[in-house]
Amino acid sequence: MRAHPAPAEAGVRRALSNPVSGPHPDGSDVGMQTKDVVVIGGGVMGWSTAYHLLKEGMSGRLVVLERDPLRRVTSTSLAVGGFRQQFGTEVNIRLVRDSVAFYRAFAELMETGQGKPDITMRQNGYLFLGGEQTWPTLVRRHRLQRALGVEVELLSPAQILGLVPEVELSGLVGAAYCPEDGYLDPHSVLLGFEAKARALGAECQHVAALGVESDAHGIKLVKTTAGTIATRVVVNAAGAWAGEVARLAGVDLDVRPWRRQVYLCRTPLPEGREFPMVIDTTGVHFRSETGNRIVAAGATASDGPTFDAAWDRPAFEEVIWPALADRIPCFDRLLLESGWAGLYDDNPIDHNAIIGCHPQLAGFFLINGFSGHGLMQAPAAGRALAELILHGQFRSLDLSALSPARFAKGELVVEEAVI
Repeated sequence: MRAHPAPAEAGVRRALSNPVSGPHPDGSDVGMQTKDVVVIGGGVMGWSTAYHLLKEGMSGRLVVLERDPLRRVTSTSLAVGGFRQQFGTEVNIRLVRDSVAFYRAFAELMETGQGKPDITMRQNGYLFLGGEQTWPTLVRRHRLQRALGVEVELLSPAQILGLVPEVELSGLVGAAYCPEDGYLDPHSVLLGFEAKARALGAECQHVAALGVESDAHGIKLVKTTAGTIATRVVVNAAGAWAGEVARLAGVDLDVRPWRRQVYLCRTPLPEGREFPMVIDTTGVHFRSETGNRIVAAGATASDGPTFDAAWDRPAFEEVIWPALADRIPCFDRLLLESGWAGLYDDNPIDHNAIIGCHPQLAGFFLINGFSGHGLMQAPAAGRALAELILHGQFRSLDLSALSPARFAKGELVVEEAVI
């Protein structure tokens, strides 16, 4: 492992004061590009960071590297699109609250002169159902969430029926409900961030990173399938592939792909019936989708640490459908239309984001490990990392608890509210 200590102020200012020098690794200067910031990964985290760097006043050259131009396996495009403030740690609640405010203004903020992006943001709420075992946890989280300004309510069984009359109440003590939670269109969010960042001067190259090299000052260059880019700042925004990118740089990062299954079903209910995101005590959850459909998901036996995003249709009948029909009896007549699998960028240590400069490599910035709640935190997370790169400190939201240095210090921020 390389050891280049990364002070908090390491960033664009250090990069400009220590420019890359010397020949191309093959002995020539031909074909080498020079960029002030290279972002590896063109998902929502990469483009959010790029946008916020430029919006914060960065005047240098920034490029986003994305090897999947059609976004066939990009986790953002395959996400269910939910957002919620109902977390169990203060830092996650604050990240989502700031991001929800950003998403409300997304159309205006991402305006490029070519029209305003429509992310179809729907605030139908999240309804966490609580049984005997889970109810005390919901009550405890409720106290923290209310203290931080979240409009979350604890509902009685009768109030649950008032919100979702189709629910079977067996085994339920109550529920936690936040009407400000909801869902949006992940792909439109991604395209909106990318278009605005490009309008502000960002470049995109559809290439793969093959190597990340360093010298006594830290990051020196990125080798790609199209050549070499000299730079002092690399942002690892590679999602489920973040651990692989870290290995290219010669450092450790315990972020792994974790496959999750999603199912699109038509319901037997009247047209126009809309649900909040309902999270059953089994962990199976669903939300409304257009055309009298629902999107359902939950843990299955095919989940696990793999880059293979194969869809597991049988798991619907084995796991997901029985849980749905037990809780919403009329769902015994669901029609499974299609589905897909996507990859979480899983941080198996404490299931929280990793945001900051790698402690062993100056200029190597991380925005990884969101463990399934990246889209709902992307605006605030990208802004925070941009502040750290440009100014050497967080300004809008203190995310120092999510520093990559926390693991060596044993200062974990364990998030239990992961679905």
